[in-house]
Amino acid sequence: MKPKIIIIGAGGHGKVVCDAILAEDKYELLGFVDDALPPGTHILNGYKVIESQKNIEELKGKADFFIVGIGSNKVRDRIFNLAVGLFSPGSVIHPKAILASSAAIGPGTVVLANAVINTAAIVGLNSIVNIGAVVDHDCKIGDHVHLTIGTMIGSSSIIGNYYSSAIGEKVTSFSKVNPLH
Repeated sequence: MKPKIIIIGAGGHGKVVCDAILAEDKYELLGFVDDALPPGTHILNGYKVIESQKNIEELKGKADFFIVGIGSNKVRDRIFNLAVGLFSPGSVIHPKAILASSAAIGPGTVVLANAVINTAAIVGLNSIVNIGAVVDHDCKIGDHVHLTIGTMIGSSSIIGNYYSSAIGEKVTSFSKVNPLH
């Protein structure tokens, strides 16, 4: 029996996370939690909004894990910290992502298709490594970060908490962008 997970946020990024959860096949997806759409609203592949964020505690005991499917770093951080008292943060790694055996990702992090996280790289908690992003060896990526589509982070770079890259951004090797504290 697979552990049960909910996605908090039913917008565009939430749909992408849904697809990654289904592809990974590690969790049983219960559905979405969202305040902007009423329960019962169909989102994707037969999955619906099952509860509002303000009533998320109603799902305690029904879901084991949560993942925040919201792109905004600050909003994702706020919601993550509210939900972590009710459920365990899940991590989602699309099966078409490549992670080195020595790479580490934090709880609540999503790694999407065609992303690469290389040897000895560390990605913090509640972050997004989006489609086609590359994190080279020995990088340190902070918490609540969004490496957008096609971002390339060169070897041994340090990316601070809450950083959001531009699509296709390149950070050269040994760079410090918004360094960690």
